[in-house]
Amino acid sequence: MSRTDPQFKLRVPPELRATIEQSASASRRLMNAEVVIRLEASYAQDNAAKEGTHDRDERKPRPV
Repeated sequence: MSRTDPQFKLRVPPELRATIEQSASASRRLMNAEVVIRLEASYAQDNAAKEGTHDRDERKPRPV
């Protein structure tokens, strides 16, 4: 991530902000890096689940 990457403001509840701060501190990351890593992991998991579902659908026997 660089300073030239697009930026946007994000409103989060104070409790979530505290959780992000704690996670970032434990991982020795900046809060921004923690949020980006967790979002990327979440989307990767979603994509893997979609691909897994797609693969299973293709393996189902077709009705005759």
